[in-house]
Amino acid sequence: MAGIEVAIRSVEGSKLAEDVTADSSVSFNVAANLVESERNPEKLTLKFTIELNTEPDVAKMTIAGTAVLTGDDKEIDTLLTPKEGESVPPVFMKIYQRVYAVLYLVSGSLKIPYPSPGLLKGVRLVSTREMSQVATPQSRNVMA
Repeated sequence: MAGIEVAIRSVEGSKLAEDVTADSSVSFNVAANLVESERNPEKLTLKFTIELNTEPDVAKMTIAGTAVLTGDDKEIDTLLTPKEGESVPPVFMKIYQRVYAVLYLVSGSLKIPYPSPGLLKGVRLVSTREMSQVATPQSRNVMA
């Protein structure tokens, strides 16, 4: 059975408006980047970055780290291949589940809206270049 170990390397949260509270009504835009950094037999290391922005633009959070997948090649490939009808691979879902608690704590500390665990269903994977650019309305994936 495939395993996954997630290590967080950095977390950043910003409150972009003073009048925002944890109860403010917002939609979340989520961009994720997964990059293979090392592959050995039965082990794959991915670097990840997950960026959450709000609409309206009142808060922003970014979390980055590494995920080490272990298992045979078939098990690892299953984690990397999106299931039919889904846009992201299962490995992203597992990473988000493991880092969600940190995002929740940062949100509470900054008194900004909390991201929903339901964001997992509509994430858009982006390239490294896209991740570094400011999101435009055409490139955003707005979540409820």
